[in-house]
Amino acid sequence: MKKITKKIASFSLALSTLLWFSGCDSSDTTTPAVTPVATTTLTGVVADGYLVGAKVCLDKNYNDMCDADEPFVLTDSTGRYTFTLPDMAATQLPIIVEADENTIDLDTNTTIGTKWHFKANSSNSSFISPLSTLVAQEMALNPTLTLEQAMANLQTELGLDINTTIDYVAANNTKAHNAAKIIAHSLANTETSLSAIATTTDARTIRLLAAQQVRSQTVAIEANAINGNTSYLCDVNTTDVTAQVTELTTAISASLSQQLQADLLFMWEEERLARDVYNAMYAKWGSKVFTNIATNGEQTHINSVKSMIDKYAVSITGYTEPAVAGVFINQDLQSLYNTLIAKGSVSVTEAYKVGVLIEETDIADLDQRLLPTDLPADIRAVYENLRKGSYSHLAAFNKQL
Repeated sequence: MKKITKKIASFSLALSTLLWFSGCDSSDTTTPAVTPVATTTLTGVVADGYLVGAKVCLDKNYNDMCDADEPFVLTDSTGRYTFTLPDMAATQLPIIVEADENTIDLDTNTTIGTKWHFKANSSNSSFISPLSTLVAQEMALNPTLTLEQAMANLQTELGLDINTTIDYVAANNTKAHNAAKIIAHSLANTETSLSAIATTTDARTIRLLAAQQVRSQTVAIEANAINGNTSYLCDVNTTDVTAQVTELTTAISASLSQQLQADLLFMWEEERLARDVYNAMYAKWGSKVFTNIATNGEQTHINSVKSMIDKYAVSITGYTEPAVAGVFINQDLQSLYNTLIAKGSVSVTEAYKVGVLIEETDIADLDQRLLPTDLPADIRAVYENLRKGSYSHLAAFNKQL
């Protein structure tokens, strides 16, 4: 093992100290049982007024939508929701609310008759509303902002004397409640209008643009909230929506440094490399530890890194999707892949040693990528989750030796 580790480490050093990771959660049937992780319960409430029958989901791929493979619940008769989760990492995910025409608003005890989309920046939030949506979307456009800063900005703009994470219904804060009603209807109206024009634009971008437009009208929102005019709708700017979308995506991309963008692209390919090596080792030796990690873990984390690439509008010009197995844009990764395949093809024991090396260097790689102080919270959460998986994989491969 020392001989192989030394050779591959030297090879990596020659490739500009290349480090790579896999970072996923999976296990082989031949590994010992893992002590179950205690579950975590997340509870909260959704409001314009409290909403009954609204869908609440954990946004695993950060696309601002409730996808079929994402955990979800419906709010109960009081507007509350409860998640029981097996993994604390899930509490770092954004939480999305999708209310439809049949959702009941307890302000009126009638269905809302339209579609509302709300968001909270983290599942740790216990109150999701139109106000939390504007806070979360500002943080998406300005990833260096802390939650506290983003909340303070909105409070100042709307002249509110209440923290935007506090339940304004329970607190009887009429101004905040009125502002939320206006924002809820305005977001829905703006999203509908923009979607009808930008039919090929993804939902996340449309929702960001809608939030941006509504946010630009906080003076009018505050004035109408004070006067109790909750039927007020913000203006919708439908002039050259294509240009608006381009300006928005350019701003999102510019919010991430070139180094952080390069890191995401490298790590996206790096995840593929790990998956492709493990698939090749399974095809060669038939050990389930390789296919379990590759299939149940690596692909999920490839998708996680790609979600950050999409969110921050990082250019993937030159990359092919779906990518060809074992083929990489980064030539250092290409050379490393070829070397590791050769090493792992000597014997199943050597293949396990390659797995150990992969996980050890993954952990070191992620430690380095978690150092930047300007690393956005969502990218940090993804990296931390991958590092956690690397430790799990390391134990699985060591068990085979």
